Formats: sequence, C-alpha cells, structure tokens
Amino acid sequence: MLKIEIPYNADSTFYYERIRHLKWPVFLDSAFQKGREQNELARFDIITANPFTTLITDNSITTIDNNSIGVSTSQDNPLELLHQIMNNYKCDDTDLPFVGGALGYFSYSLGMKSEKSHMIPSMHFGIYDWALIIDHHHQKAFIASPLFQKQTEEMISEIRANLSAENNKKEDFFSIESDIAESTNLHSYTKQFNTVKDYLKQGDCYQVNISKKYQVKAKGESWCFYKKFREINQSPFMAYLCFDEFELLSGSPERFLKAVDGKVSTRPIKGTRARGVNQHEDREALNFLKNSAKDKAENLMIVDLLRNDLGVSCNIGSINVDELFTIETYPNVHHLVSSVSGVLKKESNIYSLFENAFPGGSITGAPKKRAMEIIEELEEHARDFYCGSVAYFSFNERLDSNISIRSIISKEETLFFYSGGGLTIESNLEDEYQEIEDKVKNIKKTILFFKDNNEA
Repeated sequence: MLKIEIPYNADSTFYYERIRHLKWPVFLDSAFQKGREQNELARFDIITANPFTTLITDNSITTIDNNSIGVSTSQDNPLELLHQIMNNYKCDDTDLPFVGGALGYFSYSLGMKSEKSHMIPSMHFGIYDWALIIDHHHQKAFIASPLFQKQTEEMISEIRANLSAENNKKEDFFSIESDIAESTNLHSYTKQFNTVKDYLKQGDCYQVNISKKYQVKAKGESWCFYKKFREINQSPFMAYLCFDEFELLSGSPERFLKAVDGKVSTRPIKGTRARGVNQHEDREALNFLKNSAKDKAENLMIVDLLRNDLGVSCNIGSINVDELFTIETYPNVHHLVSSVSGVLKKESNIYSLFENAFPGGSITGAPKKRAMEIIEELEEHARDFYCGSVAYFSFNERLDSNISIRSIISKEETLFFYSGGGLTIESNLEDEYQEIEDKVKNIKKTILFFKDNNEA
C-alpha cells in the first residue's frame, strides 16, 4: 500500500482543479471551510480520477469497460456485478477512509420499473486505483494507492508535479440564461397533497415524500457554479462528479450508509425548519423544531424503517438507536437528525447491505414499498439522481454514501434540481409547500448570484 503525505491546503478545490482534466474526476466534499466549528462529519475530502474500469447501467443493461479486457455488457444485478469485480482487488485496511475502489452514483430508480423518461443512467461507477485524501482535523493530506495498475505510479508522479506547479488556467466562466421553471405549482401540488392525505386516512401508508422539479438554462463550467454553491451550502456530504455527458452537483447534508470493520451506521434526516432572519427568530425556529411532536413522529417512523432495513443485513440484537431527535443547523435550515447503527452479519457484505436498504427511507416514506408506489403514481417527473446516492466501496472494505438531496444535474446547458418533503396525516398544505422552498433556498441563492453577476 502506497501512502504519501503531500502539503495540506484547507481549500480542497485546490487539489481537484489540478486533476480535473483527467477522465471522470470526482470530489467527495465535506465543505470544510476555515472559521467553521470543527465537526466530525466535516473531516475528510476524497478526490480521484481516471478509473481503470467503468460500469454504466442504463435500461437494465450494464456496460463494463475494462482497460485490460475491453467492453462487455450484462443484465445481471448491477450491485452484484460491482461486487464481483471488486472481489478481484483486496488490500489491507488503513486509517484512511478510501484508498481507491468503486466510486460513483446510484439513481433513485435503480432496479425499478418505470415508464417515466430518464435523463441519466441509473448507475455510473468508476473503479479508481488511487485517491487524494484531505484530513481537515489533522491538517494533513495524502495520496494513497494499492498500486493494482502498472501505470498508477507514473500517474501519481504526474499528479504530484501538478500540485507543485503554478496554476495558470484562466478563471472558469458560468452564467444563468433564464428564469427558473418549476414542474409543480401550488395548484398541482394541492392535488397531490390531497391524494396522499386520502391514502393516509385509509391507512394505506403512514408517510409519503412528494417532490417537485426545477430547471434553469445555463452556460459555462458547472464546476464554477459548484465552487460558489459549496460556499453557500456548507453541508458535510456534498459531491461533484464529472462524467462524459453530464455533471452531478450534490449539496447533501445527509449520510445514507457508512460501514467500517463491519460496523454499520445511518443518519436519517426528517424534520425541517427554516432559519430565522435574526438571532431571536432563529432560536425560536430551532426550539419549535426541537419540541415539534409532528416532526418527531415523522423522524421516528423513518428510524423504525431504517432499523428494519439494517436488520436484514445486521446481526440480531445489534441494532441500536444511538441518537434520537438531534438538531443539526445549516445556513438555510435546522434539521432533526437521528442515528441508527448495527453490526454486519458474517454472511453479509457492504454491497448486499446497500442493496437491502436502498433507496433511503427518509426520502420515500413508510412503509417504503407502498410509499414508492404512490410516489411513482403522483410525481410526473423521474427523480433520476435526486434521492439516489453518491457512494464509495473502498478496496479496504469500507463504505460511505449520502442521500443525494439538494442536488443538481448539469446537462445540455441546463441545471435540473429538485426538492421535496414527507407528508403525514398531520401535515398542513401551506407549511409543507413552504418547506420545499426552504430546502431548495441555497441552490436558488447560488443561481441568483450568477444571474445578478450576468446583469451587472
């Protein structure tokens, strides 16, 4: 295992900008910024590029492109295919979260049958032989690699040279070219809301998450947009993934699944309150959420759902609720967060764990299967990347992943983004519709920044 310490820079965009010319560059971003209070969730950033194997799943067909054996296709389970390939590459564990491995995204609709039109494949993964790891707590940075590929050492030498060289690249250009269009107005949302309420009254479901879709025309480099977005959003599970035909920008505050040494954890978010405009109003908003019986009931439903999901892959009796109804504060909202953990069964693995729990219950509702059927019935848009997951499966048998909320697809000079919220029997129409707007505020704020600059 190669592990080289390199000079530390608190701004991880420095590292990404020196490797982004390579194929499929990816950036898992804790959005660490100087002056912010240290947070265990905002510790590591992970950057890599130039995968030696790629897997793309579209319409139930997975195309595998391997540098040594060429291109093949399969209709097998995409996660099982990923597992089979990764079984060929094993390395000892280290203190680093990621040392190379499979990294990419799963769309919400992975494995689902749907008649809706999708903008992007349901799975995009690269298998990478090296990674830049930035540890903000210890103010250290490393290049790590198990050196499975012959060309990796030469590539790492080039990367180290790029990190030392002056950056002479011109500043990226980005502009917003239209007003924001929305798929759902209050009138159409009201119809969805009332239909969900009828299902809830009939006992058909306990909670259903309904979302709306937005889009805006844009020109230029989405990386430029992302850099401003991360300044505004400041969430610990952000990501920027650049593929051949589109880019994904995730502003997620929510971890989906993490697994280290067989110990599994998940941190569902359910319960939101907009930040106040001053200190007094902000304190009132926080206290309201902290004492809200409705929001606690919603959160508890999802905690129970995730206890069941983890129980499929974890030892009987190992499931614990480590935190219940914790408040996390972000620039635009306060969130109610809980934490559930378990111990992986010997006969299970991180791939089956992910499959058994996906998609995350916090963005479907409960019971999950029926909630997803109602979502499919009522939402006219395909969710694509929204409510899916950015994930890695490291060569050292570690897994981490987010729920890709507050996220954007950049494709064909358009930004597509989404927002939603869980409806229960106690939900109020106006409050729920406003919550959707509160959650998407940071994306709109970033769009407004570029639109104002265009008009200046």
